[in-house]
Amino acid sequence: MKLFKSLLLAPTALGLLAPLAANATEINLNDVSNYSDVDSIEFANSFDNDEESIEGTLIAGGEGLGNRHSHDGSFSETTTLSGSAHFQIGSTENSGTTEALTSTYAYDLDLNTSFTGEDNLYVGIEAGNGVFGTVDFVTDNSNAQGDTLTVDSLYYAMPLGEYELAFGPKLDNDDFMPTSTSKYSDRFVMAGQAGGMTSANFSWDMGVTGTGVAVARTWDNGWNASASIIGLSGSSSSGFLTKEGNDVLTVSAGYDAENYGLGLVYVDADEACTFYTGLNTCTGTGWSEIEANTFTLGGYWTPNDGTTTFSATYGTIDITVTGTGTQDINELHLGVDHQTGNGVLSAAIKSSEFWASNGNADPLGEFAEIYYTYDVNDSMEVTGGFAFAMPDDAGTTWIDRTAVGLEATFKF
Repeated sequence: MKLFKSLLLAPTALGLLAPLAANATEINLNDVSNYSDVDSIEFANSFDNDEESIEGTLIAGGEGLGNRHSHDGSFSETTTLSGSAHFQIGSTENSGTTEALTSTYAYDLDLNTSFTGEDNLYVGIEAGNGVFGTVDFVTDNSNAQGDTLTVDSLYYAMPLGEYELAFGPKLDNDDFMPTSTSKYSDRFVMAGQAGGMTSANFSWDMGVTGTGVAVARTWDNGWNASASIIGLSGSSSSGFLTKEGNDVLTVSAGYDAENYGLGLVYVDADEACTFYTGLNTCTGTGWSEIEANTFTLGGYWTPNDGTTTFSATYGTIDITVTGTGTQDINELHLGVDHQTGNGVLSAAIKSSEFWASNGNADPLGEFAEIYYTYDVNDSMEVTGGFAFAMPDDAGTTWIDRTAVGLEATFKF
């Protein structure tokens, strides 16, 4: 009861923000292909040959823009800035960290610049104090960069014949992936927490970011494919594409029709301990290093003109540890999004496994969530709901916990 009493104040606090957002001035920025959001990518048609379509009007310091090659302190005419701020407030009953009502934030900036009208330099900047393990109520928007703005993503994209090419020192292995294994919104607690409450995109939702190159293509008949190689040690003495380095290969293929789609994603990691900490695989088992490859197969179906979307995803991890026999771990994720009122009602359930110290795959349990995202206006939305875990009789380190909270998102 303590959990729910403490949350009675949360709707009132966030409700005070709605009038401010409703009266806020909205600034329209011309769209430049933003490859930081895989769901918004249209690879074959993402670059417009008409240069005027990419030259936006961005207010900088209250003044108009200079010419595109000016270095007078203003943005170039082909640079656009967009961003978002996220406020989270919530509590987790039976938390292993704290049951107290916690308040966190995340702040994101996206800069896109074109030099030819067909290319794009992307810079993603983040700040935030939503650290999983310090607070248990975190969402997909939470990040742990601290109170200092940090460059989280940096790469350059360009057309290469009928393909699209991207490369840079901070490239995610899903930045240039047109393949969809799920259309579930996946933006609440299950996507924000590590371990058994990871997102639907099991094969690549591992924080794979580093020096990399990616290529992708979408055909007119609905088929798509991509491939990337990410060096997690590219900025160190171990190097990129070396025997000593740690490189992650990702390939994908899929098909998207008018109201359904299928996708398959494969990831091969030289050494997974350096990035896949969700299940505490290495520290919890005492393994010094592991090699891993993952498969994710999934699809989606929208039967009623986009009002309802069903998604199903199955993922498996096959790991190799020298001197230790290990079993695969498997996950199944089912989700649904339904437009109702001035927002979207979302729900999902996930069955997951984990590794025991002997390498056996034991049931971690089932996890479920339900939340509603309300669009206040084009610049603000509020998401509220709850998520809970259902451990089975096997007994795991995860106890029965229930998270309840709200998130306000401001877009600019």
